[in-house]
This record gives sequence, structure tokens and C-alpha cells, in this order.
Amino acid sequence: MKQLVVSVIGKDRPGIVDQLSSLVVQHKGNWLASSLTELAGQFAGILHLEVDEQHLEALSHDLLNQQNLLVNIAEGDSSNNEDHQQVAITVTANDRVGIVQEVTQALNALGVSLSEINTHVASAPNWGGLIFTAKLSVPCANDEQLGVIQESLESLADDLMVDIEQD
Repeated sequence: MKQLVVSVIGKDRPGIVDQLSSLVVQHKGNWLASSLTELAGQFAGILHLEVDEQHLEALSHDLLNQQNLLVNIAEGDSSNNEDHQQVAITVTANDRVGIVQEVTQALNALGVSLSEINTHVASAPNWGGLIFTAKLSVPCANDEQLGVIQESLESLADDLMVDIEQD
């Protein structure tokens, strides 16, 4: 079985996910995971698929030739599964230019890879400003490393809060 990571972007409209999932089923593939969203009127998605090698070329061809969708396919590496616990981290602060770079730079300096990041800016009704929230998923080897990650993130700004959830 081949692992595929597929990115898809195009003008948002009803039926895109059905269209993609139908192709996967038609070529006897398995939809393992995805992150799909609408951003500024555009559908944006990343899919993790698994398909038997005999169906790989046909599925790839059909995905790449979807009208009104920009599709990119990369072969996944199933051997890249490190034995680290995934930790959920929520970072909240007053919104400002460069906050995503500050957070990701701090993690990069520690050699920590992001498994997932979702960001959002919302109005803070009590203060009248904007609040930035980032939900991160990172691999963490042990409690000591987790402490270093939390300390590094909290040192970025006085208004920045870090909440950590371990499974």
C-alpha cells in the first residue's frame, strides 16, 4: 500500500468533499485522515490517503485532473512514525503581527516539529481588542521536554498563556 498526502484548493462550493471521496473509493483507496476548511471563499484541504500500488497511477491521474481544483500529491513515508506522545498545546495572547512566527520560531529553536497547527483570531468583547488562539499538536518525548516547551512559549510575552493537555 502507498501512502499519499494530497493538497487541494479551489473556489468553495458544495460537493467538493463528496467529489474527492468518490474518487478515492472508485480507485479502492482508503481516506485515513484529513484537514479541510473554507478560508476567504476558498476550499483548502489536506488528505492522507492509502491506495494499493496497482491503483496509484489511476487515482493520481484522476485527482490531478479535477476541474476547478488545484491538486498536489506527495508520496507519504509510513516509516516516519516516531514513538512520541502527541501533546495538545493551546496558546492564547493579544493578537499582533508576527505572533505565529514567534511561536513557531520558539518551537523550531527547541527542535520541536509541529504535527498540527490551527490558528484563529476573534474579538475580545470585554477588552475591545483581538485575541489570537493557536491550537498545536507536537510530539513530546517526556515531561522534561514538555516543561522546556511550556517555559519557552510563556517567555515570548507577558500576555501569552499556554495550556497543555496530555493524553
